[in-house]
Amino acid sequence: MSPEKRSHSLKRPPGHKVQKQRWTVKFPENVHTVCTLYLGVQSHRGGIDQARTQAERQIDHLLSERGNQPAVTETFKITAGNDMPGTKLWIAHWTDPAQFSAKLNEADLLRIWQGLPADAGRDDIGLWCERFTVPLDRLQTNYVRLDYHKPGLAALPRVELPPHDFTEYWGAGRDRLAASAYDEFPLPDRLTSMSRTQAVGFGQRVCGRNYDNMCHIRSGQRWEDCDAEEREAYEGDLQPTLMRGMQYLWENPEETGSIGLRMGQRVIATDKQPLRETSVIGFHRNWADMEKWSSRHPSHLEIFSASMKHGKRFGDDRKFITWQEVAILKEGEAAFEYINCDPRTGVIRWIEMQTQDLASTKVSRL
Repeated sequence: MSPEKRSHSLKRPPGHKVQKQRWTVKFPENVHTVCTLYLGVQSHRGGIDQARTQAERQIDHLLSERGNQPAVTETFKITAGNDMPGTKLWIAHWTDPAQFSAKLNEADLLRIWQGLPADAGRDDIGLWCERFTVPLDRLQTNYVRLDYHKPGLAALPRVELPPHDFTEYWGAGRDRLAASAYDEFPLPDRLTSMSRTQAVGFGQRVCGRNYDNMCHIRSGQRWEDCDAEEREAYEGDLQPTLMRGMQYLWENPEETGSIGLRMGQRVIATDKQPLRETSVIGFHRNWADMEKWSSRHPSHLEIFSASMKHGKRFGDDRKFITWQEVAILKEGEAAFEYINCDPRTGVIRWIEMQTQDLASTKVSRL
């Protein structure tokens, strides 16, 4: 947006020059929104039983069958955060809202759960869905490199991946959001503090929608393509630093505004071992909380310093990739549904939710 049309100035310093190139996703002219669906299958006892296997197969079939198929699908195993370890996670994206809506009509989690064998572990299985649709002016992406691997939204068909210069200064993330030209993304007045929902989770269907300007962030890390030296450097230094920062967010949700935050490791069905690729995925009270944490708190400054050290050590030959995708959601653009889930799952405790006992629930509507 041209300077004369902006209500809020860019954070980028005058004459700013980028030292290390970064890239973003540019969508085709006929695309105006991106639709994202997260589906999860958790096992409360951690076993691989008949009910869990059946639920995972049904989700696989739902996303792979012809007709309204997502443009991109990735699968992960949850390793830490607001979920049960070992939960299988599917991330799916559409750029056609009609196809997305049609797929949601097929994604009847209650029907899937009720169809699981009651005598073969159904009560130990939780199913959940988190989904949102975001207009492009409230979406931003940032990729360290894209020359040999295109994760997340970068893998969508017909997108371009141009370089950009909204990087290497504090406030760059906000500048990458086109809507920041006229919107500061404030919290609703009623949210003077983070509310808690006293949901039991187990034996319940828990549903809700987001308040205005809730933030979703996915940050990714891939070291699958690194040589042994760089892999060892990441796993021995940078990764532990990242985990210390994530642990701080998980342990201090009221202070940091981090809610429903998970870390998962990517898996491919044909491979016996998971990929050396992780994503930290979840919701946050709002973007300002993330700006405060990333610019001031020692746990993030340590991550920043370790990243700079890694980049300096391996230079242009490095194969380690990081990326970030951010969506600022208008009220009601995200919907959440949890069937028989652990009450620590996702955003159950942090937004206004409606609960129903599964024994009395007849229909499933997102």
